[in-house]
Amino acid sequence: MNLPSMPGRFIAIEGTDGAGTSTQGDLLAQWLVERGLEVLRLAQPSHLEGGQLIRRILRHELGVIDAATVALLFAADRVDLCERVIAPALARGAWVVCDRHLGSSLAFQVVDGAGGIDPDWLLAVNSKALTADLTLWIDVPVPVALQRIAARGKPIERFEVAATLERVRARYAEVARQPPAQLGAIATIDGQPARDVVAYAIRTQLLDALAVPELR
Repeated sequence: MNLPSMPGRFIAIEGTDGAGTSTQGDLLAQWLVERGLEVLRLAQPSHLEGGQLIRRILRHELGVIDAATVALLFAADRVDLCERVIAPALARGAWVVCDRHLGSSLAFQVVDGAGGIDPDWLLAVNSKALTADLTLWIDVPVPVALQRIAARGKPIERFEVAATLERVRARYAEVARQPPAQLGAIATIDGQPARDVVAYAIRTQLLDALAVPELR
């Protein structure tokens, strides 16, 4: 879904677990704030009621939940977050930097469950999701992602195993090669170098992709 022209910008940061989406999202948000912009920092699953339910599912707290049901919950949370939080922020001129958006469903949900979820069905149930101005896919090899996940010292979530991460990464690459119109513009960022090097690459890509005079 595209909103009427608004003064704000919506940036989605994608990648497998362990890719560094949260770290890079924080660094990008800080850089934008330093340039005098209002920035709203978000993540999906969201902090709203639907997002909290999804997080419990990902932590295996509610038993085995069908993959299609999880995909529908993600779609509902995404639309709810856009309607209640993102759209009002964009309307007042804020920049929204969000860990994960539609690209995550097109990667994670397509490989989830027995045989995965059909991408066309996912696009249909996400038809009310807001199209990002730019999606940044941070790509890292799975061994690197697993090292970073282990370093967190937290319980392993639903998608944080090697075989699944390999399928998710391959699916992200497929989406990046032929992004559907609903996803909007997507750019690939090498997530292996030091975090400041990755952050610089993200800023460069942002400046190249979006004509925003106040960032020059």
